[in-house]
This record gives sequence, structure tokens and C-alpha cells, in this order.
Amino acid sequence: MLYIAEIGVKCPNCGVKFSSRQLPVLFDTGYRNSELRQDFKGQIQQMEHYAVVTCPSCGRADWSSSFEPTAEQTVLTQPNMPSHLQFRAAAIAGERQGRDFYNVGLFYLHAAWCADDVHAEPQAREYRKFASDAFRKSLVDVSCPVARRPEIEYLIGELLRRAGEFESARTHFNEVLPRLSGRFAMMARKLIRLCESRTIEAIDFESIGG
Repeated sequence: MLYIAEIGVKCPNCGVKFSSRQLPVLFDTGYRNSELRQDFKGQIQQMEHYAVVTCPSCGRADWSSSFEPTAEQTVLTQPNMPSHLQFRAAAIAGERQGRDFYNVGLFYLHAAWCADDVHAEPQAREYRKFASDAFRKSLVDVSCPVARRPEIEYLIGELLRRAGEFESARTHFNEVLPRLSGRFAMMARKLIRLCESRTIEAIDFESIGG
């Protein structure tokens, strides 16, 4: 079970102090699904829901780490709204403010994951399309870290597949396969076959067979 703490923070936009719900301790099992999300197999709640914070005053939504902790007493609390909508708001604001596309893509990716958890399937599909588009742009504007380019090139295809864009996903995988290596190349080949069978479910990344 996750330990969730009430943490007082200060909004970097308007300066209002409020209480947020965050995870003071993060851990990594090492297991991922084909979309590179940490997979707890339903044993505990996913952690991404507590990685976003929204200011109750100005509505700024951003990574929890962007809100400075404060020891001062707070009266306000962050809005009780689905985390996928908070990530969506962060992505939209990021685009409007000219934030780099890599971070915009991460916001939409997290929005998709959180939407999955509450069975908001139409929203999850749309978020994946937006994430794949932002990540593709991040490869052009070089906001994607060099070390993560192979991962992002792989992920773009998987996001398209899981959004049901099978032909686009297959075309993308075939294009980037020569640049992928190791498990990313192996996974891409498996996902191409899933595109052909029009399957959108995620599969294990670490413990795949066949």
C-alpha cells in the first residue's frame, strides 16, 4: 500500500500556499509494460496519480516537484479532480507557454496512464495520440535527451498502437527498427505483429516470451 502524505507547497505562479497529496517515497520494481510504465500487476495503486499538483487559486498544473515545499500552515488544498485531467491541463498550458515538446509529451503520456486507471478509454486514446505527436516533435526540436531518443522512437509507435492507429504504428516501427537495438528492437517486432492482429492491450516488456 502506498504511503500518501499531505505536503504543504507554494505555487510558483501565484504564490498561494496550499496542501497537496504526494508520495514522499518512490520505489521501482524494475518491471515495465510495453509502454514503459512501471507495472505493479494490480497489487498496489499506480504512483503517477501523485506526481501532478494543481494550484487551487490560479489553476496551474505541473509536476509536484515544481511546487516548492513550505512549512507554513496552509488552509487551501489542491482541487479534488482526476489526475488525468490535471496532466491534460499541464500539457495544454505547456504548449501555450512554449514549453519543450518532450515535457508536453510526458504530461500527455501520464494523462493516458491515469485515464486507463479510471477506465476513461476515449480520453486515454486521445492522450496517446497527443503524446506521440509531441514526442515526434521533441525529436525535431532536440528537446528529447539524446540518451532517450531510441526509447522515445520506440514509444511513439507503441502509443500509436495502443491508440488504435495500427497502420501508423506499423509504418513507424518499420521506419525506426534499423535504429533500435536490443530489447527495443525485439519489442518493436512483437508490436508490429500485434498491429497486424489489431490488438491494443499492453504486454510485458521485461518478461516477454516467444
